[in-house]
Amino acid sequence: MRLHHLHLPGLTPYTHSLRLQSHIVSLHLSSLSFSSNSSPPPPPPPTLLTFQTHPTYTTGRRDHSRLTRQQITHLLANGTAAYHPALRGGQTTFHGPGQLTAYLILNLKSHNFTARSYVQFLEEAVIETCARFGVRGVRTENPGVWSEDWKGGRKLASVGVHLRRFVASYGVGVNVNTGLEWFERIVMCGLPGRRATSFEAEGRGGVGVEEVGVVLAEVMAGGLEGVEGLKVVSEGEVMGEGG
Repeated sequence: MRLHHLHLPGLTPYTHSLRLQSHIVSLHLSSLSFSSNSSPPPPPPPTLLTFQTHPTYTTGRRDHSRLTRQQITHLLANGTAAYHPALRGGQTTFHGPGQLTAYLILNLKSHNFTARSYVQFLEEAVIETCARFGVRGVRTENPGVWSEDWKGGRKLASVGVHLRRFVASYGVGVNVNTGLEWFERIVMCGLPGRRATSFEAEGRGGVGVEEVGVVLAEVMAGGLEGVEGLKVVSEGEVMGEGG
């Protein structure tokens, strides 16, 4: 089994990435459907979807009912950003140009994960990826990856996951050369005073988002139990259109 990696070039509408993710999740769920009249289809391989999107704020389930209309209007930034509620856990975060958004879709049981160990895997994969570019990242008591392990630490990457019948979706957002002013409209992890950072802000400029995505895919493929290698795939292949 190989990890399939689909990278979407340029800026992808956030809703398009969600449609791709939803399709892959539906294939997993179909493989778990048992019928006395027919055998379920085989599950798809684990798939990593990486992309950059137009400026977009998303809320995790915790914030869906908390945000007021006034707060949502603030996030829209006078029409320069979009807003979408998401199924993932966590709170409100930002995705946009200069950030690698990486959604990993797989069945936890196929790779011997618990929910907790899976989140740790995502964080450790980001930390190793950061290290390969000379950027220090650490895990703390708060979710995500941070620049330091003390109270002044700045957030390099967010983590948010959705689980349904052990099928995981969503994943991480890694700030490469993101405009950090976008994060001033939200409270990082619900922790007032915490700030975002990026590869560029940490002194590692000149790194491309796609370049980071390639390394992250390699790191994840090397850390997934039952996975031997990586296969770069097209959108048509993911959607079952050949190619």
